[in-house]
Amino acid sequence: MKLFGFYLLLTIVFLSCDQNKIYSEYTSDFENNRWDSNDTKNFSFTIEKDEVGDILLHLSHIYDYNFQMIPLQISIAFPDGHTEDIPINLEIKDANGKELGECSGDICDLYYTFKSKIHLKKGKYNISIENKKNIAYLPNILGVGIKVKR
Repeated sequence: MKLFGFYLLLTIVFLSCDQNKIYSEYTSDFENNRWDSNDTKNFSFTIEKDEVGDILLHLSHIYDYNFQMIPLQISIAFPDGHTEDIPINLEIKDANGKELGECSGDICDLYYTFKSKIHLKKGKYNISIENKKNIAYLPNILGVGIKVKR
């Protein structure tokens, strides 16, 4: 437990020093580590000035995840009113069964860039993430988030 606390503190310090971060939010409100199929996660943020950046998905799960791939639907509502839908088959493991995320103990964090070098105009953005797996819930999910960086 002490080791987990050390890694958590180290991660918080490391992330708080990230000068390239424009926005970052993470939610871990999954009851019993289950992401229900009808539980869409929503993130809203405001860009203060025009920027060029990347938008990443952050998914945390238990090591040796049940599935090799998770189908997700990401929707971005831009300040000008248009919406872009991005279907993703998020690979959790490679063809040999090796975890693609960064794992520490039994917790893995996977970062996936779904928009790269995008022109982010000043204004409010809304991003939603839907679990599209054709089952009642995804097991062993610890959290999901969005990170926008320069």
